[in-house]
Amino acid sequence: MGWDTPHYIEQANIVAAKGPIQLFAVQGPYDFVYQLLSGTIVWLGASALNLEIVLPILLSSLLPFLISRLALVNNDFRFSTFAAIAVPGWFVIYNLGASLHANLLGLVFILAAIPLILKSQTIRQPRAIMGLVLIAVASFTHIETTLFFVGLMFILSVALSGFPKRIAIVAIAVVLPAAIIYIIHLLQLVSLAGYSLPVYTLEPILFWFEIFGPLLPLAILGLTLGLRGKRTSLESLIMLWAGASILIGLSQYLDPQTYTFAQRAAGLVPVPFLAAIGLRRLGTLSVSRRLGRFSPAHLQRALLVASLILLVASWPTSYVADAPVDQRVFLSPSAYQRLQWVSANMKFLSTPIFVYNDFDTNAGGLGDLYDNWVGAIVGTHLSYLGSIDYLVQVQQTPYSNIVSRLHSAIFEKELRDVGITSRAVLLSHPIIIVADFYNPYPLPTYYAIYFNEVSKGVFVGNTTRLAAINNVTISLAASIADSSGPWYHELTGWAKSVNTLQIYTNSSRNNVEAYFPIAVFSNGNYTFSLHYWDGAGNDLNVFLAGQALGTVTYNDTQSPLTRTFDPVYLNSGTYYVNIRINQGPGIVKFASLDYLSVVE
Repeated sequence: MGWDTPHYIEQANIVAAKGPIQLFAVQGPYDFVYQLLSGTIVWLGASALNLEIVLPILLSSLLPFLISRLALVNNDFRFSTFAAIAVPGWFVIYNLGASLHANLLGLVFILAAIPLILKSQTIRQPRAIMGLVLIAVASFTHIETTLFFVGLMFILSVALSGFPKRIAIVAIAVVLPAAIIYIIHLLQLVSLAGYSLPVYTLEPILFWFEIFGPLLPLAILGLTLGLRGKRTSLESLIMLWAGASILIGLSQYLDPQTYTFAQRAAGLVPVPFLAAIGLRRLGTLSVSRRLGRFSPAHLQRALLVASLILLVASWPTSYVADAPVDQRVFLSPSAYQRLQWVSANMKFLSTPIFVYNDFDTNAGGLGDLYDNWVGAIVGTHLSYLGSIDYLVQVQQTPYSNIVSRLHSAIFEKELRDVGITSRAVLLSHPIIIVADFYNPYPLPTYYAIYFNEVSKGVFVGNTTRLAAINNVTISLAASIADSSGPWYHELTGWAKSVNTLQIYTNSSRNNVEAYFPIAVFSNGNYTFSLHYWDGAGNDLNVFLAGQALGTVTYNDTQSPLTRTFDPVYLNSGTYYVNIRINQGPGIVKFASLDYLSVVE
């Protein structure tokens, strides 16, 4: 199992229970073939959870055969054998098998299609027609993988005359419908995210060692030697494939927007083929000098034996290296038990809304994961990412991180799509918090009063109390969007938010400040209040959208206090509150901040 496994469990259950039309309504008509396949098997009586453990293993087990079949295009049995033996040392089969099941099935279809295409001379040949059919199916299984390989085949046919150009052009036409649907989907994501696709942290150089794994020496040898001399159409495809994977993988270092595509392309570096080329070239390498008592023939034989040992040793090494990263259950036992309890004991008259929250930088990815697990175990539901206060206003929580903002927008759109556009309609649905999915936990005291704990760690909103919410209160520890200085989080008994945002430094070189997004949804006068620990240190200056709200002056009472600032008039929109510590010399820069509340 992996990060995306619950996503496929949920969608298989949707197909089995409600049919393909409901699947398209949930995710759109792209990349759906794997879900239809698994959903059909579940409809026939299989457990979706067990299926998503077994089916990817079965698909992965096809890869040695498909790789060897592709390697046999030139009737080189030794080369085909080397390539097949190298497959279990290929990082991608463990990565795709753990999480990216649609990618895996798409790769299976593509690898089955390429030999048929390479052996074809005209479009009318049965093998060409079958290859194009497989490519068409692959395009609706995983369009990114399909576009990658169809692009390679087109370049091969045009620039290197690897096979007829007409077949490559028809292949492009075949994938065009799925590509158009996918582009529309991407544009919708960009619209929801605000202006761009999610940006992730760049992978370190170690990422490339993980991609090549223990077969790195043979793969580099194969890549280096494979570029020299005359090549067959298959070898040209392999070199083109490797070059494109590496170049697209490197693009993430120039533009973080390409991260997702770069990571997937880099994972497809054809390591088994490169290793097989390296081994084959080693077998023909001429060794002319003795080494001590060892003759050239002995040296060459020893080199080949060492390479074969490396090949076999790569199997367990690759698996052991990847399994802790990708093949694990990204769900705590307590969360699983609580979701099982909800599934078994709670009967809903209307679709429940599950609420998730976390630190601004983590909330989006974790919210997507939690949503998938709720769908896999509980079933049909709606989701919301963020603060209860914003949920009751039927508005998005204003995250700063683009991934969090994107998933918040996706969940909020799903609410609106089913007609939840007012507080009254919202509160006709059960609102549920599972402790493992909500940070901070225990629930802040200003939220706990709105919920009833129906089982340990499972909370259901009290409709009457939720209807009375008239302000927004944000945990500053959880909502920090940007900062300078050594800020940190700390569990504190006096804080109503559970965790406080803290800083303590004597350095005069530190520019100490922190930023927090806050949203208002109607024009009016708003009052801001800051709950903090009254210790000793430089004053805190508080700004809203660059304009001074006021100053907090410490009196060293060693107790929690609330500073309420003068009302300000605001138009609807998202603003940033900036808390900055005075730079006065000789006084410590200290702050222990709990929450910020905003009342119209």
